This record gives sequence, C-alpha cells and structure tokens, in this order.
Amino acid sequence: MLAAPEAGAATWVHTRDTASGNPMCFDKDSVTTRADGLTYWTSKMCSDPVGQLYAVDCTKNFKVELLVRIYDLGSTDRYREMTMDYPDSGLALDADMACKKS
Repeated sequence: MLAAPEAGAATWVHTRDTASGNPMCFDKDSVTTRADGLTYWTSKMCSDPVGQLYAVDCTKNFKVELLVRIYDLGSTDRYREMTMDYPDSGLALDADMACKKS
C-alpha cells in the first residue's frame, strides 16, 4: 500500500516555474519505486498546502512516449493516466528527476 502523499516528512525544493510564472516544488524525499515497477513522487505548486502523487515507468523512453499516472489529490488509489506529447514539459522534467533519484 502506498503512503498518503503527505504522510511522511517532506523536503520540498523549488525545481522550476510554470509558463505562467508559478513556482513548482518537488518533494525529493517522496521518490520511491514500488513492486509494480513504477517510480512515484509528489510535487505541487510551491504555495499549495499539499502535493499530488504521480507515477511513471522509468524504463520507458520519455522522448518516444511519456505515460504518467496522476493520482487524485489526496488519493493513493484513484488516478488517471495521461500520455504527454511534450517531452520537455514540466511534468516530463519532474518524471526525469524522479527517475534519476530512484
């Protein structure tokens, strides 16, 4: 079972700004690879009180296809999967950071 996104100690680091200038933060302590083979991490707009859980398969080539699992806010079991068309998107950068840390 996954822990809730805010369940443990979090170390939020500002990693980038969105196109509209909003600072984004990444919880570097949240990165983990689970038995399902996916790498999980939590990120948020720095000003938000809680982060959102994401997961990605780090064995895939993100330049070909980046399929990201985005969990409902506060959930560890309800999610949607999205294929990102932009390998240089902020979400792709977060996924790459998580994969390098795992």
